[in-house]
Parts: sequence; C-alpha cells; structure tokens
Amino acid sequence: MGLNMKKKSVFIIVLGIFYGISFMIHLQLSPGFKSFLIRSYSVNAIMSIIALLLLGFGMQQKKNNLANLYLATVAMKLIVYFLYFHPQFHAEGSITRKEFFMFFIPYALGLLAEIILLARRYR
Repeated sequence: MGLNMKKKSVFIIVLGIFYGISFMIHLQLSPGFKSFLIRSYSVNAIMSIIALLLLGFGMQQKKNNLANLYLATVAMKLIVYFLYFHPQFHAEGSITRKEFFMFFIPYALGLLAEIILLARRYR
C-alpha cells in the first residue's frame, strides 16, 4: 500500500470516527429519531467518502479540474438531499429545526472533511 493510499485510508478512518462520535451525541439529543439519524449519517458518510475519493483522484490529475470536481460532489449531495430527504421532511408540511439539523450536521461534517483535504493539499 503506497503512502498516498495510507493517507487516504487514515483520513477516511478519522472521518468515520468523527461521524460516529457526532452520531452518538446526536442520538442522545434526539433518541426518538434513531431510524432517521442512522439513514442520514449513513447516506452522508457514503457520499463524503465518494467525494473524498473523487477529490483525491482529482488532485492526482490536473489542478484546474479540481474546482469542477468539488462542485460536482456538492451537486451530488444536493440532488440526494432533494430526492431522498426533502420529501421526508415535507411529509408533515414544514421542516423543523430539529429535522434540519438531523440532515445538516452530517452533511456539514462531510463538507468540512473535503475542505480540510483540499486545504492540506494546497497550502
């Protein structure tokens, strides 16, 4: 396993640990929403790993395509939100703060990981 692959693996493991800790805290604050939290954290973690792998691949290619690749990963996440989560939120008519944060916290963790990965690469 090359050094670059080890770095990616460590980064993904650390991201998984942060997702796990965040999930446990979130579950303590909203125990009645366990099923939805599991889906939200799982979907966002999978999308984050895909985005990180794509960005890692993009960093090995030309730097000018990296911005387009990042925007594509953000668009992918928004599409999943509007196809999967948005209809569930609006089933009751409006989105509460609690529902918003059940999606946004794991989503923000993934975006933060992508930004850290890009910042570390190009500092």
